[in-house]
Amino acid sequence: MASPGISPQQESTPLVAAAHLSMAFSGSAALTDVDFDILAGEVHALVGENGAGKSTLMKILGGLLVPDTGTISVTGAPVTFSSSADGMAAGIALIHQELNLVDSLSVVDNLFLGKEITTRFGFPDHSAMRAKARDVLAHLGFRPSPDALVGPLRIGEKQLIEIGKALLADAQVLIMDEPTSALSDTETQALAGLVRALRARGMGIVLISHRLREVFDLADRVTVLRDGRHIVTLPIGRVESAVQLVSMMIGKNFVATHRGEGELRAAAETIITIRNLTLHGEHRPVVNNVSFAVCQGEVFGLSGLLGAGKTEILEALFGVSAYRVEGDIEIGIARRPFATPAAAVEAGLAFVTEDRKKDGLLLDQSVEANFMLPNLADIAGFPFYRRRAAARRVTAQAKASNVKYRSVEQSVATLSGGNQQKLIIGKWLMTHPAILLLDEPTRGVDVAAKGEIYSQVLQAARDGLTVVVASSEIDELMLLCDRILVLCEGRVAGVLDRPAFSAAQLVKLASP
Repeated sequence: MASPGISPQQESTPLVAAAHLSMAFSGSAALTDVDFDILAGEVHALVGENGAGKSTLMKILGGLLVPDTGTISVTGAPVTFSSSADGMAAGIALIHQELNLVDSLSVVDNLFLGKEITTRFGFPDHSAMRAKARDVLAHLGFRPSPDALVGPLRIGEKQLIEIGKALLADAQVLIMDEPTSALSDTETQALAGLVRALRARGMGIVLISHRLREVFDLADRVTVLRDGRHIVTLPIGRVESAVQLVSMMIGKNFVATHRGEGELRAAAETIITIRNLTLHGEHRPVVNNVSFAVCQGEVFGLSGLLGAGKTEILEALFGVSAYRVEGDIEIGIARRPFATPAAAVEAGLAFVTEDRKKDGLLLDQSVEANFMLPNLADIAGFPFYRRRAAARRVTAQAKASNVKYRSVEQSVATLSGGNQQKLIIGKWLMTHPAILLLDEPTRGVDVAAKGEIYSQVLQAARDGLTVVVASSEIDELMLLCDRILVLCEGRVAGVLDRPAFSAAQLVKLASP
């Protein structure tokens, strides 16, 4: 069926078509003979595991990479791209999964960097740029001021700025690489409304997402890549279920993991107690009078919109809060708060931060170095320990965490996002913590890797590990948690037990 407002001729000629694309990096094939096209007025989803070739394909279409072989055409005419500027000139805008912002500039300056609006005398027209920025950001539900510096903003807010940059380009094809990976369900719904509006205007949209619910909700067609090869392209109506789609992605039957009813031991002792926690920001509290308790072996969730205070609570527990802290924090056997991360780690806490590349990894170091970083002091003879002994420990933990790598000497920057995240969680589990704090633990991670992370976390909880998880994905929280605390603008809006879990109720409580 033709899309609304699109003529049969428009629909028969793709806005962009790629044929027989192949590309290799250092002799390793990233894409092999891949075909892909984008029609006017459609959302074409591209799915696959981390490392399947999705981002490579989109970077080729956006002009950032030049393929070894293959052709690209725009509205039927052959083109050759040698830069992202060529792609933009052809009407193709790419929203990158990895943020590409200048932290020292304002939101407005980032939105218009390199494409500033000028007066007739050639000077920057700041009022015009600010007005246009407000209009675009309002459609995205962006709360901070357009004049705010980008550096202090949360990663989800930075993601919205990246989306705004692409929308300002007024492109005919919009490639969205994990656009909602750091957004809450409410922000994701707002973005979905915008995607539908752009599709109705005749724009072609490529959606790369590990959130299969939004794939089924938004896509007209879906293409599956596996190991750099095209597996299948189907109308979304011909895909029977998310399980079938994941099975095509991984090449075998997929079995989901979830927290079972009644797994939490009723007699478990309380290991975290928070009373009247308030974190004072410059103008107002970012967390206001929050109280809760967590039992040993419990998986306790924190839910809420961007800026609701989820991350800030985890940071306060780990001793890295940037705010003045008031209230009582009792953690573990010591029953005390921690002034530094070192004190928290010594007391048995571990913290998986939301931004793995900035705060979770040493990207220029090896797999072994990253695994061992929080574990060096536990090796007999440190600092004169034997490398062979360390390599054995790393190999054992990597196997337990299902981290795929070629060698312990391999640079961690060359791992896929899913393997990087499994490494981070694995390195902390190597410390045998009593409490694991998880902030967006599966951001930018494919469904198969999510399942592996869930299995590892849930097994650790069954073995007595206490887990506090903050996530913008409601489905993730309902799958993992025994209880979920919902925050709204820094305050407790409610706490739900597993039998009362409901996506609608969680969204309602989180909304101002």
